[in-house]
Order: sequence, then structure tokens, then C-alpha cells
Amino acid sequence: MMNTIIPSRFSLLAILFLMLSPFILPQAVFAQDELATTSIGKESPRFFGARRGALPDVKQGIARGETSLMPAYEALLRVADEALGIKPPTVTDKKQHPVTGNLNDYYTQAPYLWPDPSKSDGLPYLPKDGIINPESRNPDFADYSRGHEIGRLVESLALAYYLSGKESYAAHAARCLRVWFIDSATRMNPHLKYAQAVPGRNQGRYIGMIEAGGVVKAVDAAGLLDGSRHWSEDDRATLEIWISEFLDWFMNSDYGREEIQMRQNHGTMFDVRVVRMALALGKHDLARERLESVKENRIARQIEPDGAQPMELRRTKSFNYSEMNLTGLAELATLGEWVGVDLWTYETADGRSIRRALEFLRPYVEEVPEGWPPRVWHYKQVVPFLPEILAPAFRMASIGYQDEEYEAIVSQFPSFRESSFQLKHPKRSF
Repeated sequence: MMNTIIPSRFSLLAILFLMLSPFILPQAVFAQDELATTSIGKESPRFFGARRGALPDVKQGIARGETSLMPAYEALLRVADEALGIKPPTVTDKKQHPVTGNLNDYYTQAPYLWPDPSKSDGLPYLPKDGIINPESRNPDFADYSRGHEIGRLVESLALAYYLSGKESYAAHAARCLRVWFIDSATRMNPHLKYAQAVPGRNQGRYIGMIEAGGVVKAVDAAGLLDGSRHWSEDDRATLEIWISEFLDWFMNSDYGREEIQMRQNHGTMFDVRVVRMALALGKHDLARERLESVKENRIARQIEPDGAQPMELRRTKSFNYSEMNLTGLAELATLGEWVGVDLWTYETADGRSIRRALEFLRPYVEEVPEGWPPRVWHYKQVVPFLPEILAPAFRMASIGYQDEEYEAIVSQFPSFRESSFQLKHPKRSF
């Protein structure tokens, strides 16, 4: 006769815990540090620009026609269809390289530097913080727009391929990757030595490393192409050599040693790029080490106890720079979920935290914003105040903190419904 097993109160609680575990606070996930790290390589897709585990669920949701996902998915397909007709960009598209003459070297000019009107040759250029000199965007010699375009194209095409299965998207994404990173005639040399040069002063600056965003987005998005007949193992292996060389320069060059010490958005974005490249290469220990350093090097040093970010607030675009840095910190906290580093709940003894920084800006992005900057401050905002640019940070925070009030802030911006961010960082219920 079979014995009947009556669950104890403890076992019932254990069963309940297991049932609810996907929805409990994130620090419970972070406790599974070793498990989280060792299983990364088995996950599909390998793309770290999305929240861990989000894309397979989104793909299933799209197959079911989930209404909260379809506007963003349909917008993504429109962008991808348009991208199919765009020639792959390359650094060799410029007509000249003002320093080396080698078109394979990435080159840009500092955006906020202008000719000195008192000098016949305008040299050396002088700063006008926040005011972009159109000369710095001239595609005849500056790669700035191409650097952004490669990231936008590859991510849009690769994400559309993963979610739709349409091989034409993968084919063009692979073509863009080969042109920019692999083919010897057109590839970008793996460094940024000549980024944000200042005419009359230097041939490049370490702060130009902040322009790495597009290329890092592209190499990360390549992981979405796994399984496509248009992206081979040889392609992937060759790309990984480029990423490894770029990451080595990024961290160990004189520029990198300067940039890592920056105590504002440059330091934050340096960490974002290092972590994404490290994860793309399977260097989980490096990613964890960099993320752990964010606690003391970024959060504790960049955020005041009241949540202000003084290094950003002193800029002439004080809201935009505050948003940029806070969004970067939220991205680092989201990346931390891949390797068991909890940045969401980290707080210094005097109260400095990502959440405090969110709360500092929150009054200016809620439904009836007071405007920016408040009259009692002396901060500047020389470009239009657009509170919707903080939607991504509040979406990541709404998930990281399981805070419905943060999600309510996101929902007030209708245009965000069509953003691909909805697919990479979907709200929990759809």
C-alpha cells in the first residue's frame, strides 16, 4: 500500500517560493551568482543589450500577438526593411584622414570646439560647451555618423531576424559586420586614437572613447545571428578577434587608463562598453570585476545623498547629461543581472544610490513636469527639455525595483510604445 505524503508547512512554503521565484525581488536572483555565470554560455540569444531572458519571452509573445509588443515589433520591421536598402557603412567612406591618411583609422573632431574668430586660421579651436560645431559632423573626414549608423543598422537587422526568422535581415546584418569589422579593405582598425581631435591642439583625445557606443552595439548584436546560414562560425571567430583587440586597447592604452578614471558620464559609459564586450567574449570574471567597481567608483562618487549628479548638472545641457549618466548606471545594473552583481540595491552609508538619482529627476518627468531647470537653480539647458529621454532608465528601474510607479512614468510617453527598447526590456506583464 502506497504511503500518503502530507507536505509539511516548510515544504509548502518551499513549493510556493519556487512558483513565485521569477517574480520576487532581484536580490534573490543575485544570490545565485555562480549558477548565473556558468549558464550564460548556454543561453540563446547571446545578446547583452537586452535584459537577461527577455527576448525568448518576447518572441513567444509576438507569436501570440501580444498587443503591448506589436507596435514596437511592427516599427522594428519597418526600420529593418528600410535598412535592407542601405549600403553598409565603413570608415573608408571618408575622403581623407586628417592625421594618418589611413582611411581605416576611425577619426572624428571634437563637437563642442569652434574656430577662434580672432585668428586668421581659427587655431587653436575654442570650447563652446553643448553647442555642436557642424564641421565635426562632416562625413568627408569625420566618421561620427557612420559609427552610430553601424550600431543602429546591425542591431535593428539582427533583432528583426531573431524575432521574425527572416533570413534577409540576417544576410544584410552579416554583410554590415563583415564590411566594418572583417574585410581588410574596409575594416575599422581596432582603436579610437583619433577620436574627438581638436584642430590646433591634438590629433585625438581619450574622451573620444565615448564614441565607442555604435561599434559595441554592433558587435554585441552579432550574437543575435547565431544559427543563421548567413553568419558562419568563421565569421564569429574573426569578429571575436577584432573585439578582443579593441577591448585590449580600450582597457590598456594610455587613453583607456585616463578614461577609466573619469568621475562622470565618461567613466560610466566606459564601464558599459567594457562589460558588454567582456560578456560578448565570455569573459565573465572581467565583467563581474568591472560591475563590482561601479559601486564605489561610479555610484558613490557621482551621486550626492540627495540624488543629484553634480558633474552632469554643471554642464550646459544639465538635464541631458544627467539622463545620459543615469541611463548608463541603469544599464550597468541590468547587465549586473547576467553575472550576479546587484547594483540596484547598492547604497552608501549616506544614501547615494541609483534609486536616489532616479527620485531626484522624477519630478521633472512625471505627468505634469515642473520644467527644467527649476527656477531656484543656476543650471543650464541650452537645448529643448525632453523628459521622454528618461523613459528607458525608468523602464529598466521599473523592472529592477518592481516599481509600478516607475512604469506609470514610462506609460505617459506614447512614442515609447514603438521603441525597440520595449522588445529588449519589456515590462514583466504582457
